[in-house]
Amino acid sequence: MPLRLKTKFALSLLILTLASAATAQSQSATFRSIDNQEIRLADLKGKVVVMSFGGTWVPLASKELPALQKIADRYSARGVQVYWVSINSAKPGARNYASDADLQAFAQKHDLRTPVLRDPDQTAYKTFGLDAVPTVVIIDRQGNLAHKHVGFGTDQGEAYGELIREIEQLLK
Repeated sequence: MPLRLKTKFALSLLILTLASAATAQSQSATFRSIDNQEIRLADLKGKVVVMSFGGTWVPLASKELPALQKIADRYSARGVQVYWVSINSAKPGARNYASDADLQAFAQKHDLRTPVLRDPDQTAYKTFGLDAVPTVVIIDRQGNLAHKHVGFGTDQGEAYGELIREIEQLLK
């Protein structure tokens, strides 16, 4: 086999291996809800899962959270699980600290009725390869990361439409 083909094959194999490892890691992600329930992504296999990673300090929360709630309202009857995942610290005195009560008040302020999860050490955030908030990830029924949308501009309609199209595709 020529060297170029061997190199391309090795690179393709490496990418496939890394993608499989990231999927396995993301499927093992575990969160704690603000009402102290454990949520494991592995337990949600068979469902489409929408997770919006953010923090209470993010200025675009006033755009992101209403759109997230609209998605939850539109798709909960079709078995789509929607969560807002706070990456706020859980350590009192730490930068960007928020208690469970703080997160509950924040959700109420933005009329968010979907479950609020915590990822205070940003373990899942890093596993998904995220580097900005807000970022919405959509996980397919097999537990694979199907879509990632970074940011929520002042025109939430465009981002909302993109997420709706992706969810509809996964529900087919």
